[in-house]
Amino acid sequence: MIRPTLAGAALLALAGQTAAQSSVTMYGVMDTNLTYGQGSLNSRSAVGTGGLAGSRLGFRGTEDLGGGLKAHYVIEHGLNSDTGLPTPVFWNRQSYVGMSGAFGELQLGRIYTPTFMVHATYDAFGPQGVAAQQVLLGSMELAQPASIRANNAINYLSPASLAPVTVHAMVSAGEGAAGKYSGVRVGYAAGGFAGDAAIGQYDDPAIGDLKAFTIGARYRMGAFTVFGLVDRANSGSSFDTRGVQLSAAYAMGATTLKASVAQSVRSSAAGVDAGTTRRIGVGAVHDLSKRTALYTSLAHVSNSKGAAVGLNGATTAANKGSSGIDLGIRHVF
Repeated sequence: MIRPTLAGAALLALAGQTAAQSSVTMYGVMDTNLTYGQGSLNSRSAVGTGGLAGSRLGFRGTEDLGGGLKAHYVIEHGLNSDTGLPTPVFWNRQSYVGMSGAFGELQLGRIYTPTFMVHATYDAFGPQGVAAQQVLLGSMELAQPASIRANNAINYLSPASLAPVTVHAMVSAGEGAAGKYSGVRVGYAAGGFAGDAAIGQYDDPAIGDLKAFTIGARYRMGAFTVFGLVDRANSGSSFDTRGVQLSAAYAMGATTLKASVAQSVRSSAAGVDAGTTRRIGVGAVHDLSKRTALYTSLAHVSNSKGAAVGLNGATTAANKGSSGIDLGIRHVF
């Protein structure tokens, strides 16, 4: 009777060690807001989603394989928190499996592109909301299937040992459909400074090869952080877009104040002006707890040279302005 008991205890101990080497985490975001947009042609009010962060349900897991080698995965489902309805593709956010070690990290699947990561990192408002991403909004990159995430991607992230330099490289397979992306991002971070530069190419038969060059930087001085973002995209046979944005954030206890100014210019392949949009934005985020925050963002765009950008679903005539406001709550779990 003693031997089976000892054997059972050994098996339980081994199972405990095995379980400790693996982990699975379920996480998510619920972000719902009231939005309003005003243009010269109409106005629109709605209960929306994703004013501060995209609503999602995600799972991530990792397994320690020993010798510094780890296997991991991430799958994320994006949803509209105001209706509960899914987006057209269920696992539409990220969906990948990978391995990491002294060499860095290699991922395979649907993943954020290096170009988008510069846009998302160097905007005080992040990639969400009415006051964010004027540079990307004014660029042809937004119209590409792989503008934010690329399907069928091979993604590489450099190891921590390379710090303060980071390298992010990606290539994806089109597999007969538009949206193939390839690009690389190189960054440097030390003290209060961080900066990244990315070169990306989108292959789309509708407009030809689109090349994008993006630079972002930020500098933190105590509670104050300033961000800069510059972007240019050129298809050669179609339009050329250029964007620049300056934004800032100031933390006062549980409240962070934000502001941004931006301009995007669109030109024809012949170099003729085809629209200029300028945006100003202000906002605030108040943390009620580590998980829950209230937020508001306000923005106004002025259009010229034929541009007709409207905010929060409102439409405006060419060369007319538009305003928008978000007021919402975000909970992280």
